[in-house]
Amino acid sequence: MSTPEVAFDSFLICFHGHCNLCNSWVDFLIKRDRKDVFTFTSLQSNGGRNVLLSHGYSESNLESLDNIVALNAGQVSMRSDAVIEILVALGGIYKLARFLKLIPSSFRNFVYDTVAKRRYRWFGRKDICRIPSTEESQKFLE
Repeated sequence: MSTPEVAFDSFLICFHGHCNLCNSWVDFLIKRDRKDVFTFTSLQSNGGRNVLLSHGYSESNLESLDNIVALNAGQVSMRSDAVIEILVALGGIYKLARFLKLIPSSFRNFVYDTVAKRRYRWFGRKDICRIPSTEESQKFLE
């Protein structure tokens, strides 16, 4: 299978397709993405795997990867850095998220990881990955 074509100037968000919190985050972003900046793919999809493999992730890293990954103009961000990059890209009031970078990444990622460990207990889990609606389909890589 060939690597899907994703322009390096597009902003790709790779999310955990079984996670209700992650899917709610995608819904939040789609609703507010008025500039049509974002493209989405689940970490479990072939498209998501191929893009991440082409950006230096190994198969073993992909197996254990269960956090958000943002690819913006060829730059890869993960965990709290990805969330901040995404919010800044939304524009408007969300650009203030840039100031979160003043907080040490070790603390930001500790908070991120704490929520991530409990997300299924707090928000639940889907048995299958998100299937985009017809209206959303152009926003998804695969």
